[in-house]
Amino acid sequence: MTPARPFSPQRLALAALAMLVPGGGGDRAHAETSASFDVTASIVPGCLVDGLGSSGDAGLIGILDFGEDSSLSTATHGAALASTQTIRLRCTPGVEVTMGIDGGAHADAGSRHLQRGTDTAARIVYTLCSDAACAQPIAIGADTAITVTGANSDDVRLPLFASLTLPGALPPGTYSDTLTVTLSW
Repeated sequence: MTPARPFSPQRLALAALAMLVPGGGGDRAHAETSASFDVTASIVPGCLVDGLGSSGDAGLIGILDFGEDSSLSTATHGAALASTQTIRLRCTPGVEVTMGIDGGAHADAGSRHLQRGTDTAARIVYTLCSDAACAQPIAIGADTAITVTGANSDDVRLPLFASLTLPGALPPGTYSDTLTVTLSW
């Protein structure tokens, strides 16, 4: 018979380690294998302009057409954009949308002008308005509120109207201007 060998510190450490290693006998170590995390999304009011290119430019959005009249006329004419508007603006009901419009290609002394070709002497002053009666003029660069309700939220139209009074004795031809509108919300 062989005498029992006392445990050396190395043998004792190996025996304790064998108990912790899986398959090494004894209880296995328990590790937590599940945890949680939050997932959120914030939906904010806003608008979508259908037809925008990657540059953010909507191109020509419509035409304010004052029609045709005699070169000697002093008549007053009105025009509305709604019938020719080509962009589609969809907004969350109640969102605050504003529209700013520059002075156009022929602005002078705080007024917008139609001009015949390159002839700066052949101009007609016109006024942009946010209502059909033209009682609410839109100043150059000023912000104009656009109302968005549940009834119009899928097809918001820009409230753009215009008025001009012909001065008479104008050279015949086509008078035009190009304006840039900026929408914010």
